[in-house]
Amino acid sequence: MNIKSFISSALENIRYVVDTTYAKEAESEDPHSYGLLMEHLWLKNAHRVIFCSVFSFICGVLTAVFGEHAPLGIAGSILLMGASVVFLWLMYKAVFEGVPKYKQIKLISYLYWICMTAGSVMAALSEQFSEKTPYFFLIFLAVIVSVPIVSLYESLFFAAVILISMLYYGISLEKGVLYYIAAAAVTIAYFWLSSLIRCCYSSIWLGRRRIETTEDRCIQISRKDALTGLLNKSGLSEKFAEIAASHKVQKNMSVILIDIDNFRIFNHMYGYDKSDDCLYRVCNCIKIVSKPYTQLISRFGGDEFVLIFEDTDDIETIKIAEQLRQSVETMAQPFGKGIVTVSIGVSGVSEKVDREEYSELLKEADKQLAIAKASGKNCIGFRNRPFIHEKRRIAGGY
Repeated sequence: MNIKSFISSALENIRYVVDTTYAKEAESEDPHSYGLLMEHLWLKNAHRVIFCSVFSFICGVLTAVFGEHAPLGIAGSILLMGASVVFLWLMYKAVFEGVPKYKQIKLISYLYWICMTAGSVMAALSEQFSEKTPYFFLIFLAVIVSVPIVSLYESLFFAAVILISMLYYGISLEKGVLYYIAAAAVTIAYFWLSSLIRCCYSSIWLGRRRIETTEDRCIQISRKDALTGLLNKSGLSEKFAEIAASHKVQKNMSVILIDIDNFRIFNHMYGYDKSDDCLYRVCNCIKIVSKPYTQLISRFGGDEFVLIFEDTDDIETIKIAEQLRQSVETMAQPFGKGIVTVSIGVSGVSEKVDREEYSELLKEADKQLAIAKASGKNCIGFRNRPFIHEKRRIAGGY
């Protein structure tokens, strides 16, 4: 890379930061994430204001005690101490009392930095009038460079303060040309670095959020069945673990296990497309019936579905199971000489909520499903006996 292309690349990078292209691109690409970033930055700045309020109050006290007792210096120290107390209280209320109030945080931050800047410059000018080195202004420079994460336009305010103060100091002490060149260089450096820091910080934060969002989506996809949109086996297990971890008191739990009768034969007779359509329609029946009772529904295998219920007794669970069976039967999808039907196994109610009991409930439901299958299908197995509706229709098959 030659010098010309290097300079051109550097200028392009500077333009990219200075004209806030990165911010415009980030906002247009993902407005929600960009809004969260702005809230995050203002919360960060709010915490810095709280910290600096304590620091500036101490500086105001030290200035009042050990500084020049000129009117300008006294006014600066009073402004620092008063603003620190007032804005510390206001910012604490805006950040920690309830939901953070971002508009208030933004306004308080602006006002605090204006007051802190004015107080610091007044104290520094008082030192300059006494022909002393403006240590207070140097402290101010260190604070504004290291503490607030400001945008391009916000940094213009501090850059102007730096330039004007350094020019005044140079004129009052009759500094040479090199001093003014250095003052301009310091101002431009601050102006550039403050924007660059915000740009880098924002890019890193947005990059992390994209990664986290992608990971969350991948986890959600891995937990769901592609055809039906229900939880898959691993997704149901993890969801149950979350429920078990969140419950501090015991709750009644029961399981319903549903199996489509003779589904392998259906698949052989009608092919994969028809089989997928059948699964989807059975899934819709299950969703509609179970919606008022539970959201814990899983496609547990090729033609099996599992539903977990909380706070339902045996009678309620059996009623739900019968509604599920009748819903599929009412659908009346032709299948050979009969229709598509389901057999259902219902586990007894358990008062425990843990992984071990979850496994036992599934085993019990599977056992009851086998009883229903052995009793002619299209019925419910519960407590080792079949519940057969007197008008049940014949399960489809050859």
